[in-house]
Order: sequence, then C-alpha cells, then structure tokens
Amino acid sequence: MIRVFGRAVFAMMVIVAAFWGTVRVKAGNNDHCEYWVAPSPYGDDTNPGTSDMPWATLKHASDNVPDEHCTVWFRPGVYTGSNRINRRFETLTLFKSEMPYQAILENDGAAVLISGGKNITLEGFNFHHSGPGASALLVAIDQSKEGWAEKITLRNNIIHDSYNDDLLKIYDGCKDILIENNIFFNQGDSEEHMDVNSVTDVTIQDNIFFNSYESSGRENKNLSKQYIVIKDSNGPDDGLIGSQRIHVRRNILLNWEGQEKETFIQVGLDGKPYFEADEVYIENNLIIGNSNHQIGAAFGVRGAKDVFFVNNTVVGDLPAQSYAFRVTIADKNPRNENIYFVNNIWSDPTGTMGADLKSGGNEFSDGDRRDTENLFLMNNLYWNGGVQIPKGDLISPLERDFMSLVQDPLLETNFDDLVLPIWNGSEFISGSKTIREEFFRLVNLYGRPSQFSPAVDEASRWFAPEDDILDHFRSEFPDMGAFELAEPNRQPIKKMTDSIR
Repeated sequence: MIRVFGRAVFAMMVIVAAFWGTVRVKAGNNDHCEYWVAPSPYGDDTNPGTSDMPWATLKHASDNVPDEHCTVWFRPGVYTGSNRINRRFETLTLFKSEMPYQAILENDGAAVLISGGKNITLEGFNFHHSGPGASALLVAIDQSKEGWAEKITLRNNIIHDSYNDDLLKIYDGCKDILIENNIFFNQGDSEEHMDVNSVTDVTIQDNIFFNSYESSGRENKNLSKQYIVIKDSNGPDDGLIGSQRIHVRRNILLNWEGQEKETFIQVGLDGKPYFEADEVYIENNLIIGNSNHQIGAAFGVRGAKDVFFVNNTVVGDLPAQSYAFRVTIADKNPRNENIYFVNNIWSDPTGTMGADLKSGGNEFSDGDRRDTENLFLMNNLYWNGGVQIPKGDLISPLERDFMSLVQDPLLETNFDDLVLPIWNGSEFISGSKTIREEFFRLVNLYGRPSQFSPAVDEASRWFAPEDDILDHFRSEFPDMGAFELAEPNRQPIKKMTDSIR
C-alpha cells in the first residue's frame, strides 16, 4: 500500500535528526520567523519549536506560532491524529513539509479541519485516512463562530484514500480559497474528491484528479461519485445562497472508477429552490477517458446559472451514457440559465461517442431543453473516429453548433501505456519527483495536439481564456481545447466573459 512508506521515512528521520538541526532551508515567508515540527518522540509540544527542539503537532504549531509572516517546517514522518485550526492570522502563515510529500498527516477521521481560519497555507503534505472504519472527511474547511474561513491555500499536497466521505470539503461559509497543484485520488463510497458547497471565490487549478483503488490495496466497488461538485446544500443558513464565482481551470481528470450515472465535474446537484451555483468558469481542463468503467457524462449541470465550459479537451472513449454533458433540473430547482459550451474539443477516436454500455444507444448530450433558458453550443471541435457525431436529447452538435468543426484533432489516443501519478514514497512511479512534473508529463502526452491539428487558431477569441492549461499565454488567434500550440502573444485577449467577471 502507498502509505507504508511513511513509517520507513519516520524511522529514517530519527537517524538524520542532527542533520536537519544544522541545515536551514532558505525558503518561506520570512527567514527571520521560522519554526519546526517533527513527529513524536523527537517532536514535543512542550518544546519551543526550534530546529533542535521542534513541536510535535500541526494543531499546537498553529496555536502558538507568532503572527509575523512565519513559516513552520514539518520534518519527514507520520503525524497521527486530528488537527483543528481556528486561528485567524493577520499575516500569511505557511505550514510546509521540508521534503515534499514526506510529512504524512494520517488519522482515522479528519486529519485537518480549518474552521474559521484565515491567511493559512498548507504545502507539500501527504494526507490520508489510516484505514477502514474512519469517521467522515479527510480535510475540511468551513466557518466558525469567529467568522468565515478565508484566504486559505492548499498547494502541492497529495490528498488520498478517504474511507468515509470526501477527500476535501469546502463548505458553509468560506471565501478566497485556492486549491492548486495537488493530487487527489480515492474518495469514500458515494462521495466526491472535492465538495465545494455554499462558498464563494474559490479557485481550483493545476491539480490532478484520478482514482486507483487497487493501487492502495482497496477494492473498487464502482461506488464513488464526482471528482468535483459545486453546489449549495443549506440555503441561507450560512448567509450565502448558492456557491458563487468558482473557477475550475487547468486541471487534469482521468481514470474514472465511479458510478455509471455520475460526472467528472457537476455544477448543482441537490434539487434546491434556488440556483445552487452562479458564475462558474470551467476552463482549460484536460479530461482523459482512458478507463473502461462507464460514466454518466463528462460534465453536468443541475439548477445553476451563468456556467461557462470553455476551451476544455475531452479525449478518449470514456465510455459514457452521454459523451459530453447532461444539463437537467430536479425537485425544486429553477430552470438553468445561461449555460455556455464554447471552444472545446470532444474527441472519441473509437467511433463510439456516447455509447451506453447497457442500452447500446449513442448520445452526445442528455437533458430536456425546456429545463434551461439560454443554452449555447458554439465553435467546438467534434471527432468520433470518422463516424457520424451522435445527436442528443438536449442538443445536437451538427444541428445547433453553426460554427462546428468535425475533424480529427490529432491528439494521442493510445492509453495502453498511461502511467498514473502514484507516489511510492520517494518519487512517482513514472520517475517524476514533483506533482508539477507529473502534470506537464500528462498534458504533453495526452493534451498536446499535433502542430497540424485543425484546432489551431480556430477558437473564438471572445470566449478564450488568456492562458492555456500550462499557464502559457494564448496567441492573438487562440486554439480550440486546453492546449495552445501557437507562439504566445502576451497581449491580453478581450473576451465575452469579461462582462460577467
């Protein structure tokens, strides 16, 4: 199992403690304000938190570090137990693993709970449940009686193997949240990687989402749900109705192992009598359909408003009940409003786009047009291995996308040798050392089209983001899909969505 390497690292840590005591890492917020934490018994919360006498827990460190732009360094090893952080720092305070992914926060319930915290960054950790029987959630961020959680960043962490509920829940009163450059895999049954629920101004970028239960010694029961859900379950109880201004951009989502009716990304879900999400921007993501497990659709909307699905690349068989998207309402939902699908690549090289494994029918999209006011399908590239693009109950590309391209985007579609980004304790099994290296590897293999791709220079510049999936500026004549091949023109591109942002 993946986590067994943590205890070996801990044993090693005791041997090299003297070395760490003499070497200072020259990075962080403030070289003059640094503290240290190490697993017990070397670390002890009665210590002063110095390099030679480190603290033992994240909880104690967050309660006691000065509010002076400090960095708290975590030595390699396994830290067991729960850590609740309520501190509202006035200056940015960084809690960081000294060696990426080798400070392991493990618990039989939530490893970290940030309730009403402010100006907190967690970077370089490895989070997971200790095993079956764990209580709900792995990492959670919410408000407290002192105020909303705000200005919270999770960066460059491996967040995996919840045995109960979500990997990460951001809910009930949070704002200005940044989730970037992390890896997520293996949530609990009937749950998500990330539940973004009744919050505002959340950015989810540069992450990798996948599932591989077998690599963690777990049985895949095909019971997991979405990778990302954006919704509002509790109405006005927290002072906010509907999640607002949510950006999901420059992420990779692959290797579906979940329920056959779910989606990679879902906006709105619970059938509430209000818009569960408003102003949601899903841009520059790469969705790889390399699995043989059926999915409902790549993307779903249910009871939401002003949703932009722009310059994404969906490649592979999936397979799916409806290949591209499902836009519906349920229970008390109002009609969806202003749902845009622009500049995307939808490419199934097998010629089975939207083929339901049970019914055998083919659908591009699913839903009832009467449930949505203003649904736009415009300037997308479609490819079904040379076979006719299927129609859809909701909308049919060849009938409603008057600026469509039906050509092979010239993407890599052989996934037989695809190596998942699995950490073995010292490196990823591909040989990469960092999450960012893994991100570039997967994008360049499966998201980068040939220079002769018909997607080049064909995007609508009025909708195209200023950057691409690798955070490179797009050219004056941007490409369709997530990847920009052209030589970048660093002048900002004015686009239609600017009027809403």
